[in-house]
Amino acid sequence: MIRLIEADDTQREHIMDGTYPIWGEGLSREAYSRWNRAQLATPWGREHLCRVAIVDESGDVLASAKRYDFDGRAGGERVRILGIGAVFTPEARRGRGHARTLMEMMMSDAARRGCTLALLFSEIGPAYYESLGFQVVPQRRVTLEASAANGSPAMLVRSGDADDLPVIAEISARYAAEAAFALERPPELIAYGLARRRLLAGLGPAGLRDVEFFVTEEACRPAGYVVITRGPRGRFLEDCGDRDPTGARIGAMLQVLAAREPAEAPLRVTGWLPASLRPPQVRVVLDEPASDIMMVRSLSEDPKALPVLTPSVYWPLDLF
Repeated sequence: MIRLIEADDTQREHIMDGTYPIWGEGLSREAYSRWNRAQLATPWGREHLCRVAIVDESGDVLASAKRYDFDGRAGGERVRILGIGAVFTPEARRGRGHARTLMEMMMSDAARRGCTLALLFSEIGPAYYESLGFQVVPQRRVTLEASAANGSPAMLVRSGDADDLPVIAEISARYAAEAAFALERPPELIAYGLARRRLLAGLGPAGLRDVEFFVTEEACRPAGYVVITRGPRGRFLEDCGDRDPTGARIGAMLQVLAAREPAEAPLRVTGWLPASLRPPQVRVVLDEPASDIMMVRSLSEDPKALPVLTPSVYWPLDLF
């Protein structure tokens, strides 16, 4: 009899022996374990993230995945969302439908727990997950270029810290309110995303990655922010927000960062942005479909009974 379980420490290490060659991110095997364990130890991770597996009668793992529990809004309603990531079948167990069984059991369990949607990001195209009832939610990836003409703007940009996160969550919620589908992003979830990126940079080879979190203030409160990572794929605008609907503070902050390194100007960053957010100081140099294929499925009796999910707002910082 196949059972769905939450993997224990020993099982997680065994699973990571198999997943490391696929999702090792350039880390050593030991650092890869530390990175995963540390994510589980964050305040958000302790409550919302776990590694699950299906096992046979002898307790051997047949397939495994990460389970994320999110809150969000879809079609104007508050919903609970099952996030499915890192689906993996050991090589000796492949070709027997274990991944499908695992996902079906995860979705049945999530429905019993009150979740109404399942969310994943496909690395293998949409066809396999469409066979499980998932539908693609189109996403666009834009590359922005910022130049610091005549020097940087006269504005204060400082490093962000944990005390800024409640206000940043409020700013982020304004974009979510305009969308048909978006995650609810409490300070703990934003802190988790930052910690995940920082841990990856800190545990990896020196100089391979870095993470920058900047804030600009108005009346001693954050009024705009950006989170930018640099790594093997270039610079990513992982998250940003502005009390100004035009995003002018975001644009000015990018100009400040461009002026910081004039030899590398203009500054180019790639990210997912709400369609309404195009800071006036920046130029869109590329607009293309996102390489991470976002897919959603209803957990109701009719898996095709999805609410309207576009336009959606989803930040790279929350990718899993």
